[in-house]
Amino acid sequence: MLKHCKKEKGSATIELLGVLPFIFMFFLILWQAVASGYAVMSSQSAVNEAAKVYAVTEEAYEAEAIAREVVGDSSALSVQSFSIAPDGSGYFEASMSVDHGLIFVPSQWRSEATVTLDHSVTSRVIP
Repeated sequence: MLKHCKKEKGSATIELLGVLPFIFMFFLILWQAVASGYAVMSSQSAVNEAAKVYAVTEEAYEAEAIAREVVGDSSALSVQSFSIAPDGSGYFEASMSVDHGLIFVPSQWRSEATVTLDHSVTSRVIP
């Protein structure tokens, strides 16, 4: 029996099986970080584009339509609110709240496992 214990044949396989769950978890976390970075950049880009449209047209519904179009239809990113607040002196603030769902959470729990991203841009109307 002692003779079999001193042999290390197959120990690399056992070690790999022990480390494999940690490798999978690392890549899941890495993928979530990439998706979250994309969500932040996409939602900021959406409010920037909406501000550009409002600066030219002064139509809030067109600006909101552009913001929703830029965000797109995704289960991981959805627009919760959009508003434009003009201040009367030619300047305005465009604000948007977006919910970012966690990627690897089952869909029935995704609505409760979200992160709200708030973005705003201040600009002026082009006369």
